Amino acid sequence: MTHDLTWGWSFACLLALALQTVLVVLAAPFFTGWVNRLAGRLTGERRFPAGGRWQEIHHQFRRAALRQRGDGLSSLACRGALVLAVFAACMTPVFTLVPAGFPAPGFFLLCAALIGASLLLGLPLVVQGGASSLAGCAALLAEGLLLPALVPVLIMAGGQDFSVFLGHLRQLSPVAEGAPFVLMGVALFVVTAWKGQQAGEEMPCQLSGADRALWMLATDCVQLVWITLAGDVAWAGSLALPGESSVEPWLAQCLAGGAFWVAKLSVAALLLAGTQLMVLAFPRRARVRLAAVFLLGLLAWQVASPAQSGAQGQDKTAFAQEDQDSAWRNEDATP
Repeated sequence: MTHDLTWGWSFACLLALALQTVLVVLAAPFFTGWVNRLAGRLTGERRFPAGGRWQEIHHQFRRAALRQRGDGLSSLACRGALVLAVFAACMTPVFTLVPAGFPAPGFFLLCAALIGASLLLGLPLVVQGGASSLAGCAALLAEGLLLPALVPVLIMAGGQDFSVFLGHLRQLSPVAEGAPFVLMGVALFVVTAWKGQQAGEEMPCQLSGADRALWMLATDCVQLVWITLAGDVAWAGSLALPGESSVEPWLAQCLAGGAFWVAKLSVAALLLAGTQLMVLAFPRRARVRLAAVFLLGLLAWQVASPAQSGAQGQDKTAFAQEDQDSAWRNEDATP
């Protein structure tokens, strides 16, 4: 990865970031519809095609909103959730990383943005009152406890930029020294799996019109960003690395990375469709999800800690040996 960030690479990376963001936002409703379609095939039910989700969002945008109590706060929450979801989509690599020296957030900031978007998506259920208010509070509590459950995973990533972290994982084999990070990716995937349908789809939500469309789009974006994040961590070798070679090989790597992204989404959609067959009440499903995320992250951290400690110890030993050899050479050269 280059350390001299030229204007050409800066423009190329900005264009790639914009393309990745648009790709995630446009593909998110299709992915949700795809999962719903696969779940219908597994259960033998007739469901809408994958593009039906986008048609519903488009219909809600054109539909006049019915204003009720608390819709002002709900509208702000939906717009804030979409902003956070788009920000996380912009900072999550799809087919390429950014070069060293390019501004990139840490892994903690990405997770915090996604969890913040989920909290805002649950807020309309709380403010509408009635029986849905208690269920909305339970959903907010489950999403709020997700960040503490991700502590082992956050420790593994450390405080470095997320692109630098993935650049290090890109060199590791997923079946050898990179196996703990595959577990880390599975833990991130469980954040979306076992979640079932969103709380707003299970219970009557009074949003309508553009607010409902924004709520649906933000929900789909949050889910797809989590899936993409899990795939990047589990196997970062599919991501292109700018500055490693000339522009033409990098573009070829970007095309290959996009194809691998589609393959990862295909596997994730099949797994998510299978998890929808699990009949669990919302409180129990939330407990299973939080416990699975924490235990998988803790296991990944414990497996990765000896390898990282050993690598650091070898680096220190090699550095000390180099200093000692240098001192002997200087002493021999002294008359």
